[in-house]
Amino acid sequence: MRNFPLVDPKNKYDVAVLGWWYGKNYGSILTYYGLNRAIENLGRSVLMVHEPLGYNGFRVRWPDDILSMDFARRTGYQYTEQMHYSQLGKLNELADNFVVGSDQLWNPLIGRVNDDLFLDFVAPDRNRVAYGTSFGNRGTEKFKPEFIAKHAQNLQKFKAISVRENYGIDTARNIFGAKADLVVDPVFLLDQNHYSELAAKATISPEGKYMAVFFLDPTPEKKSTALAILEKTGLEKILVICNPDEGRTAAQEIWADEPRAEIIESDSPENFLRGYKDSSYVVTDSFHGTAFSVIFEKPFSSIYNNKRGADRFKNLLSSLGFGDTRRVYESDTAETINANDNVSLDIDFTKARNYIENGRKTSLEWLNAALDPAVKSSAALENGKAVIDAASASVQSHTLDLDFSANSDIWAITKGKDGVSLSVGKDKDLRGKHVWTDLPEPLTPGSRKRLKIQWAPTTKTKSINVHLRNPQSGTFKVIGKAEVAETSGGLRTDEFEFSVAEAGLSQVMLGALHFTGPQAGAQVHEISITDIKPKALAAPAAPAKSNDDIVEGFSKQARRLALHDYESQVRSFSRGRSADSVTGIRARMFFHAHAIEKGLTHSNFRPGFGRVAIPGLAKEMNAWITRGLDTNDTIVQSSASVMKAYFARNEETNTDVSHFRNLFSAQALDVIANGRVGEGGAFPAANHREDPVETPNDDRAFMDVMYGRRSVREFVDTPVDDAAISAAVQIAMQSPSVCSRQGARVHQFDDPETIKQLLEVQGGFFGFKAPPRLLLVTADLDAFLFAPERNQPFVDGGLFMMSLLLGLTQMELGSCLLNTAMGVEKEQKIRNIVDIPENEVFIAFVAVGNFDKNVLVPRSKRVESDSILKRHA
Repeated sequence: MRNFPLVDPKNKYDVAVLGWWYGKNYGSILTYYGLNRAIENLGRSVLMVHEPLGYNGFRVRWPDDILSMDFARRTGYQYTEQMHYSQLGKLNELADNFVVGSDQLWNPLIGRVNDDLFLDFVAPDRNRVAYGTSFGNRGTEKFKPEFIAKHAQNLQKFKAISVRENYGIDTARNIFGAKADLVVDPVFLLDQNHYSELAAKATISPEGKYMAVFFLDPTPEKKSTALAILEKTGLEKILVICNPDEGRTAAQEIWADEPRAEIIESDSPENFLRGYKDSSYVVTDSFHGTAFSVIFEKPFSSIYNNKRGADRFKNLLSSLGFGDTRRVYESDTAETINANDNVSLDIDFTKARNYIENGRKTSLEWLNAALDPAVKSSAALENGKAVIDAASASVQSHTLDLDFSANSDIWAITKGKDGVSLSVGKDKDLRGKHVWTDLPEPLTPGSRKRLKIQWAPTTKTKSINVHLRNPQSGTFKVIGKAEVAETSGGLRTDEFEFSVAEAGLSQVMLGALHFTGPQAGAQVHEISITDIKPKALAAPAAPAKSNDDIVEGFSKQARRLALHDYESQVRSFSRGRSADSVTGIRARMFFHAHAIEKGLTHSNFRPGFGRVAIPGLAKEMNAWITRGLDTNDTIVQSSASVMKAYFARNEETNTDVSHFRNLFSAQALDVIANGRVGEGGAFPAANHREDPVETPNDDRAFMDVMYGRRSVREFVDTPVDDAAISAAVQIAMQSPSVCSRQGARVHQFDDPETIKQLLEVQGGFFGFKAPPRLLLVTADLDAFLFAPERNQPFVDGGLFMMSLLLGLTQMELGSCLLNTAMGVEKEQKIRNIVDIPENEVFIAFVAVGNFDKNVLVPRSKRVESDSILKRHA
């Protein structure tokens, strides 16, 4: 790796660039490549600054062997190592100009946005410049007073600011008191010839006429649209360009059954460009995929990607002179595509060419002036100071004294010049052992606050709860959770915004339960608390809300919950795709093994099948064994058994599959050869998958179990046999799940006090005595691999839960389903009471116990089946 020291008098640069150039997607990579080369073409040397660490859990240490870093080395970037943000000031000795690039670097809703992207570390005698930087969408409510107060000062120190959206000019002026100009996206700063030269370095060389398909978020519907376009254009084959950010598996799954589709051999920006350059038509759902269609002047159709901002497509294509003529839809059919005259190999690029050439010229002139020390200017407007003063007036902040106390000697508290060191000793039971420090004054119920902690926590747990404590009663409330990466111990800043729920809360508290592993504890540098001023009150509302008000309230709550679920799924996806994720490896192993199993079931057997699934399975099995993990793991043994059956079946047909066998390491082949028999493969539908569990009445008819299941809420005192619950879970495990991923989980609670607390939060068992056992069915998000599976945890969890209820009925236990349809606050309360991992979503509670067969239960009349079943001819 080419490492460049942070401070070295021999290395001086004209410009240091900050932004997300190290991202794992072609848009980010080529956007910053365009900016880098444009600056170099202006005769200036460039240093690319890697992502600083220490701000919060969203800032991570990036691997060195990812696509973007390999490209950076191939193209000769000079770049820094990742450093702690406190070291950024040393960059002033290396560069005269500092430039932030074209991304949503100033959108406060993105967790990775922090002070460095506002160039707060840059010395007064250095120039600050923004090229095409974005504030995010049009809305301005996301900018809180303290955010404005801090960053209006930063932006007004810039020499020059440019944005990529027209409305960004208004945001800069009206919210931050700064002047901004409009420039083209950095990919347009280089001409077609430059990208053609880069494409010539590709490792692929597509032949013949083909349609390039580049989907960031592939779906079967988008595939159908692409195939309809293929038919209309008369082209005969497709080159599928994968999303390089873990999108290859999804592409393989979507296109596996399409013989005209060839998936690009390997991911690289050069291959991406070559795939575009040699194509006869392009279909994409990518903003930058659309931009490069135009750069190479290839006939194209764009599916506006709502997940990534449809407005961006509209603005771009409007500027290029196309309007909506290039737009197609996921919902398009062969008929609508054939009727669309704009789906054609004949496109006039004259207006687009003029826009790009003129925009490149004016944008390069702007950039050159911004970097020229002889040109004096400032982004600050006359109203700038008034903007800062108005925002600052609404912000009151207090810094705590950090005088910590504890209720257990397990905590060691040491004051030093850099703050306070909190160390947690070893103890089998860490519950109830707390440490706290006083706030300046008790908090007022109903007020809004933001707590900010600058600290270096060290723990093996995935997260740390932060609480407010009442010193009089000793009770406490959770106000937020700090997500902790596996590499904890670095200095970071976490912020928690909350409403004060009750009177008497006057201390910030941490629990020893969240600090485990070697040298567990935290070095706390500073804690501050800030008032969040409410907006001016509107006139008193009418006593009854209008229907529009009710709908709006529902809309806001639904959006908040959807974003919460989205963030949980993204975190699990990121964790599951990491090389270190055992759960992720197991899920992918099962995914590929199940695909092979399905192939083995074909009556018309296809010898030698598995060109997608077998390389995937080999990769995961090899990774498992390389890490020294247990080869007796059920998933590993099942996967080995599948491959054993595959090799045997192909041997029967005298089919040479040695190319597949060679993909497995010697150790993996040994596991396959000597693994357990009958753990995987195919077998007759009439056979049992495994020996059924013994039940009190094995002869009980299915109809009796199905029609005999009742929601029982009153239980007798007869002790519950936990073996019966285990048997019911084993019965439920016969439920189907996507690609046999088996993501359902069951948590059993026996302690009466814990059950009581959980039911108080759940709120659906009032008036009845607490059940002797309480189950919580969850679904593990880490078991799901693709974005279109967003609903699958609830589908698979629901199937499992119904089978569990039937299993409990078969085991002659009473049960009652208790829903977990609840908001974020209730969900968090449950997680605080019991240790449910963040990657598990709640499906439902189930009350369980023995019962009197004559106890009364609700009749719960079922509607007629005709109202449920809809027949379609």
